[in-house]
Amino acid sequence: MSGRKSYTVTKKDAENAVRFAKKYPVAAAIIALAVVLYLIFGRGQNTPTEPMEGLYLHCIDVGQGDCELIACGGEYMLVDAGHQENGRDVVRYLEELGVTRLEYVVCSHSDADHCGGLDCIIDSFEVGEVFVSPYDEHKPAYEDFEEALDNAGLSAEYPDMSIGYPLGDATVKFVGPLEDYGEINENSLVMLVEYGGTTFFLGGDVGTEGENAMLDMGISLDCDVLKVSHHGSVSSTGYRFLYEASPEIAVICCGKDNRYGHPHDEILSRLEDADTEIYRTDLDGTVIIFSDGIKVERKTA
Repeated sequence: MSGRKSYTVTKKDAENAVRFAKKYPVAAAIIALAVVLYLIFGRGQNTPTEPMEGLYLHCIDVGQGDCELIACGGEYMLVDAGHQENGRDVVRYLEELGVTRLEYVVCSHSDADHCGGLDCIIDSFEVGEVFVSPYDEHKPAYEDFEEALDNAGLSAEYPDMSIGYPLGDATVKFVGPLEDYGEINENSLVMLVEYGGTTFFLGGDVGTEGENAMLDMGISLDCDVLKVSHHGSVSSTGYRFLYEASPEIAVICCGKDNRYGHPHDEILSRLEDADTEIYRTDLDGTVIIFSDGIKVERKTA
């Protein structure tokens, strides 16, 4: 129950309101306008005062790669699937959750550690829509992904950045890339997943150039949960971006003792300075973050 109290307008209330309006017409007009504006705009805001059913972000451990599953209202979106050898493991993980259909499959960009396992995903599940970056390079792993799409009778699309895509009670908005930066990581798809009053940021391997371009365009990147871009590389998660995003929780997807040194110490220091709660797949395994539309928290598998 909401705990809200109901109130019945009496005849005396109405008479008092009429007398007030006659005595103070300007004040009465301002109050009436405020009520109308509230009815038009205030009630339409998707900021709940009570917990909602829930959204789950699964940052699946695929070693030195990226793979995220977003679940809301019985619908699912998969973002990347690690290397090709990770494909079957991701399929098993989804099957254990009872997933039979993916409303959306997103390839953030065509690096093998992101798109390598997507051909296996396409072969294993019913898929609604498939989104790719408009500026992807056709690398071998990406070509395997394209072949799987052809075999399944699917086609890859560029997301429309002017609309929101529904996922259960959540809304997915693509906000980048804004142009061709001439670099595969910067050209990653960037999305905000909004659920109630909470927001999740997922940006593939986007770097500081892409981050700053979105901020320069006035795009709000404020979020509660940050999937740290480029596995915690110093090339991403710049100071300006982190200040504007101000995440409560950050998840870094990287492999244990990887040859790149991810996550870089400087990124960990930035996140700690921002008082952000940090989780890492190399240390914590698969990380699951839950939102009830008001607050976000880590859930155990």
